[in-house]
Amino acid sequence: MADMTPTSAGEGKLQGKTAVVTGAARGLGRVIAETLAALGAELVSIDLDASNETVAMIEDAGGRASSHSADLTDEAQVNHVFDEITRQHKSIDILVNNAGFYSVERRPFWEIDSGEWEKVMRVNVRPVFLCSRAASIPMRSRKSGRIINILSSVITFGMPNLMHYVAAKSAVAGMTRSMARELGPFGISVNAVAPGLVPTDAALESVGREILEEAVQGQAIQQPLDPRDIAGAVAFLCSPESAMVSGQTLLVNGGATFSGI
Repeated sequence: MADMTPTSAGEGKLQGKTAVVTGAARGLGRVIAETLAALGAELVSIDLDASNETVAMIEDAGGRASSHSADLTDEAQVNHVFDEITRQHKSIDILVNNAGFYSVERRPFWEIDSGEWEKVMRVNVRPVFLCSRAASIPMRSRKSGRIINILSSVITFGMPNLMHYVAAKSAVAGMTRSMARELGPFGISVNAVAPGLVPTDAALESVGREILEEAVQGQAIQQPLDPRDIAGAVAFLCSPESAMVSGQTLLVNGGATFSGI
């Protein structure tokens, strides 16, 4: 498990930066938000419901944070909330596209109805497009910025009975590379982090504890992943040390890619 306290990671590395994290009300998104705030970033959370608890936790730790509520699949709401953030903070330096939908029922693809397929694609792909497009406006104006998309290691081996989820995350992997090419001339890097199975509430609900335990056994490093491991990778991609890294997907799965778990 990565130790991402400010002293170990370099206190203040993100001082003066405004970081927007979607889906920060709970789970992995909250840990990412807390990590970036601990490194000095002013954190802005966007979620379907206002993430007041996340904001309170960051402020209690001495950080700065605010929250906005928006349906990130709604174009008008996304444009409005990013306009508000830009007015309030003057810039957006970092965008972490974390919001997504994982709690899907595992089934063969021929049993997936079109409604479920559309929902998984809409909630996992559309927000990345809308939020990245909106955030790129102030980033392109300032000719700097970082966009990090949260994927899943399932894109590397095609986990059975989750084809809709695999397809959605694979789409975002392709978007990451295309955005990196298009935004590079503006000094903006675009990367992705693809976690293995992290024992969050959403993962437990979707795949169950038995599958999570099997995943650990299939890893080269046979220890459960912790949300802080993923947050540490995100922090690296936001840091000065990764200034020339773009268009990449960083796998954080304990070596599970080798086994296909």
